[in-house]
Parts: sequence; structure tokens; C-alpha cells
Amino acid sequence: MYDLRLVKTAKDAESAGRLAREARWLRELADVRSLEGQLPRLIEEGVDAAGWPYLVLGVPPGSAETRAFTSEHARFLATLGKARFRAADFEHADACQWIQRSLPENAPLLQEAYDDCERALLYWNGPYVLSQGDFAPWNIRRFGEQLFVFDWGSAHTDASPLDDVLHYLMIQRRLKTVRLLRKAMSRAHEFALAAYPEWSWRPPVIGALTIVYLLGVILHRGVDRADPVVGAYWRLLEKRSIWMKEN
Repeated sequence: MYDLRLVKTAKDAESAGRLAREARWLRELADVRSLEGQLPRLIEEGVDAAGWPYLVLGVPPGSAETRAFTSEHARFLATLGKARFRAADFEHADACQWIQRSLPENAPLLQEAYDDCERALLYWNGPYVLSQGDFAPWNIRRFGEQLFVFDWGSAHTDASPLDDVLHYLMIQRRLKTVRLLRKAMSRAHEFALAAYPEWSWRPPVIGALTIVYLLGVILHRGVDRADPVVGAYWRLLEKRSIWMKEN
């Protein structure tokens, strides 16, 4: 299957960190049999003549990209989530603690949105999982009935199980409207019910975990409202009283 070799080389400290994270996750997930054939194979890692790290990855030849969120996407994320999984109260999850540490003092909207989220999840215990971190159509190819997922430099544990679903449905659209967000939340709700049926997925929980996703993207991208994604997600947080109520 791995007929091609892809070479990825870092050019700065940030990309070097992403390559190191990608190599670590590809090594760990290579032992997860349920994901076999769906991730790049780590063939070699080293340092080039300029002193920058590189990876050599085995990947399959080109195939079709799809924009729809299909049953194969849901199956892949459910399998990935169970590969690194734990149940916890929201306040003990890394996602919660990272947001708390990252909230800037001069952005009251973000703090208010986080407070709404924390209140909604105060008595909720749920699953936290491994997230691919940039689960988007441009990082995914379809091979028959199976997906192949590239780019693991943003992967992280203890994520909300809705993050990758919401990201896939939202990040590919230029206009992040309330209508689009509500459709994405509905699809994420369906996913959660099917993948993790033992937990409660009441509408307030879905709404709060949607805030977790929006805040996570904004904070990771640097809270720069000139960034089109940050600006769009910021406006969605401003309108959260509408979509949280109507969810």
C-alpha cells in the first residue's frame, strides 16, 4: 500500500515541534491494529545538513478527496478516540486546563464564553480522547471504504470527542454562520450518541463542548481577529445565546 515516500522537513522551531509530535504519534499509533493502513508509516527520521529535523513517511498513491462527513469519517474518529481514551470531569481534562491557562486578560468575551461552558459542564462526566488536531478534507483521502489520514503534527490527547467532527464540518466553509454551526452541532451530536452511547449528550453539553472547540481554535491561532477563521469563530461566540438556546 505504501508505494510513495513523503519527505517533511522543518524550517523553524514551530515546524520542528510539529514534526516531533507527528513522529511520536505515528510511532504510538502504529501499534493500534484497528488503525492499520489508515496512517502514514514512519520510515525514517533525522537531521538534515542545515540542522533541521526531517521525516520520511510511507504513503499510498493519490486517491479521491471528499468534502462530505461520511460514515467512514465517523468510524475513523470513533476508533481513534478509543485508542487514547479516558473519562473525566471537565475541570480535570487537559482541554479545560489548557483553555484556562491560555485565555488572555484583555478578551472578556472569551472569558465569558468559557464561564458559560464551565457552568454547563459543572456536573458532567464524559469521555476525552485523542484528537487528530486538523481533521479536514485536505488531510484525508479515501481508498475504497477506508480513509487515509495525513498530518499528525497537531494531534493531542484529552480532547473533546466533538472537536474533530466540528472542525471537519466548519473549517472547510468560508462563511461560519449560525445556521452552519447548528447543522455541524447536530451532526456532532449524532456522532457522540453513536460512538459514546454510555454518556449523557443533552443539548447543554453539546453547546458547551462547541464552545470548547471554538475557543480552542481561536486560542491556537493567536486570538488575531484579522485571521478569517478567528474572526468568524469570534462572531459565533458573540451569538452563542442564540445557538446554545436553539441547539
